[in-house]
Amino acid sequence: MSDIWSDVKHALHLFIKSPGFTIAAISALALGIGANTAIFTVVNAVLLKPLGYPDADRIMQILLTSPEGSGAGASIPKFQEWQKQTSIFKDVAAYDFAGPGFNITGDRPELIHGIHVSEGYFRVFGAPVMLGRTFTQQEDSPNGGHVVVLSYGLWQRRFGGNPKVVGQALSLGGEPYTIVGVLGRDFASDPEADIWIPFQFEPNSTNQGHFFLGAAMLKPGVTVAQANAQMKLAYAEFRRQFPATDAKGGFAVQPLRDSIVRDARTSLLVLLGAVGLVLLIACANVANLLLVRATGRKREFAIRSALGASRARVIRQLLTESVLLAVVGGVLGLALGFLGVRWLLAISPAGLPRIGEDGGAVGVDWRVLGFTLAVSCATGILFGLFPAFSVSRTDLNSTLKESSNRAGTGFRQAKTRSLLVITEVALALVLLVGAALLIRTFVALRGVNAGFDAHNVLTMEMSMNGDRFSKTAAIA
Repeated sequence: MSDIWSDVKHALHLFIKSPGFTIAAISALALGIGANTAIFTVVNAVLLKPLGYPDADRIMQILLTSPEGSGAGASIPKFQEWQKQTSIFKDVAAYDFAGPGFNITGDRPELIHGIHVSEGYFRVFGAPVMLGRTFTQQEDSPNGGHVVVLSYGLWQRRFGGNPKVVGQALSLGGEPYTIVGVLGRDFASDPEADIWIPFQFEPNSTNQGHFFLGAAMLKPGVTVAQANAQMKLAYAEFRRQFPATDAKGGFAVQPLRDSIVRDARTSLLVLLGAVGLVLLIACANVANLLLVRATGRKREFAIRSALGASRARVIRQLLTESVLLAVVGGVLGLALGFLGVRWLLAISPAGLPRIGEDGGAVGVDWRVLGFTLAVSCATGILFGLFPAFSVSRTDLNSTLKESSNRAGTGFRQAKTRSLLVITEVALALVLLVGAALLIRTFVALRGVNAGFDAHNVLTMEMSMNGDRFSKTAAIA
């Protein structure tokens, strides 16, 4: 341990004596590690973090399949068929897309987010109940009454955290609704909601419109493959009841997290690969700097060897210096990466799922810290090996006979430096070609004819709820 500490002190002394080299090396590493940390922070939030629900690995998104692909969607008859699959599902839930919102009317009008859900929704997603209860089956039936469940945030904001809020009335679109419960602080639905209202499906409905989503909790011990096999049988039974259904279609399940992130997975992995190449370029840069610097220190290492230092001891000293540079670069890169990704997400979140409003759910946790530490150490070893092995093979007699002011750059060192430069240029060319192709694709997509003239064409969403808007004439 004392030898390692001695190597660290010697490395720090050398870095202080060469501020230009130190700043250049750390800056290159900070940029490379920072770019990787920034992208991995987003990858961690979107792809790696488990969903914030109990038994999240058993929550499935129910999909409709066809030869063209698959997607989430549900109709009332399909949902009722899924509810019959009690051999694989513990609970099945329906929930809609959270449209333009609901209007709280009265003394303090407010537009809030709300979604319609079935009574099994809260069990599937393990919603914690702070006050009161969730919906009963009777309340989720036609004419089951006007009832709502509040989020913790709306309860605090609108009712000041009043513990006697259960049973009070809330006016939505001029219609009175009874508050039956309040969910816990940590429950975050997707889509986000301030209130939940029961669907109250008509049990005899034959409406095949897909206007909501379906999710299910697998029973313990049931695998995704087993569930998909059962869903094929369920689709065959559904077609017997509704012969007009597409013969090439089907039902399937997919883990909810995979369903949420599947469109973003490829893009994020491509970005992670691209910034990995940026880090390799930074490594090649710093390795070249260290190699030139180590070549100028050949006489120092020859004297060390003459005094009894082994080749392994010399390599360890050089690796200590490179790892120390990488760790300092990693610390700065962590700060740069976190600040950079927060700024970019605040400007343009690019439609990424699971990142929260303005990227608020993207943060540093043990995965990001571990990733940055691992990348820093691996980077230090990677760019430190070239100069360490190259300089440690120096011929002792010829080096000691050289004048102290001679450069002494041999064929082996020149070959290694050339290899590093070639690698750096090759990686940069790959990035340049990839970036040019992505820009060309983006330009081509923007030039695709939409089939209509979008100039001065606007869209508008309106929130109209309540019994008085149940007929088309009232809406018109």
